[in-house]
Amino acid sequence: MSGNARWMKEAKHFGVMVHYLSHTQPRSGEHEQDFNRMIDKFDMETFMEQFNHIGANWIIFTLGQNTGYYCSYNKYLESLAPGCCSRRDLALELAVRVKESGNKFIAYLPTEVDANVEKMREAFGWDLHPTDKSEFMKKYMLFVKEYSDKFGRLADGWWFDGCYNASEKSFLRTREWDNTRFERDLWFAAVRSGNPEAAISMCPGANSMNYVFDIEDFLAGEVDFGTYPPYELPAGMQPHVLFWLDCSWGHWDAPGEIVPPKVSEDELYEYIVACKLRGAAVTINIGIYEDGSMAEKSVEMLHRVSKRLDERK
Repeated sequence: MSGNARWMKEAKHFGVMVHYLSHTQPRSGEHEQDFNRMIDKFDMETFMEQFNHIGANWIIFTLGQNTGYYCSYNKYLESLAPGCCSRRDLALELAVRVKESGNKFIAYLPTEVDANVEKMREAFGWDLHPTDKSEFMKKYMLFVKEYSDKFGRLADGWWFDGCYNASEKSFLRTREWDNTRFERDLWFAAVRSGNPEAAISMCPGANSMNYVFDIEDFLAGEVDFGTYPPYELPAGMQPHVLFWLDCSWGHWDAPGEIVPPKVSEDELYEYIVACKLRGAAVTINIGIYEDGSMAEKSVEMLHRVSKRLDERK
């Protein structure tokens, strides 16, 4: 197995993921429309208190997705599309805190901007050609490299979304492009520019145990709860599953309480143990509010599951 993701298999517990984006909703009141004010109000102390209480061994955190906004400064992106990055470098601040807690930080980015705002598509040249994405990829690799260099060894891994063959995905805006847009060696060099030991995973879509390149360090594994990774993967690739526990990936529809976990504590514990017996790592996506606090019922359930894993022989 690649040493870059060995820590995932060796971890006692599991990882968590949160989708914190510009349209993340509050528990009550009106959603903050100004992205910088929203980011400024993120309560890092509460977030870290909950993260440590859970007992998670790593976190996957979104730098940005399809809203035109990113919660970490990127000099190259700002040269293309000024005003897209928050004043507060939230993701970098979080990476520092997670590493100080003795845990791992994995950065999340998409690999396409098909559903992003027009400003972002224009900046990266996404719509220049329906199938030839070479200009986009040239710019996007500079964008990714800028983040990689800035995070350096604070980023233990990268989970890349949107590695699609677009004709297979009915929800996309355009349908002609596919994964031939990647120049594998140049892409991996850009991602690992800041940390040669960073673990890389590339997700070709939900409910799929596929991968894009056989040299990825861990399987993206975006699945429904209860699905197991295959026993046979390319040599060195860490089996891994990622699923949502409460709200479907993010708390985005309207202000209010995040729904409770969709499975029982026993079901969750037994699934994690079964994955571990297969040598697979587990990441659990839980809901997060606009102020940076996570869904309490999910936090408490995961805390109890961590305690049970500690007691397991």
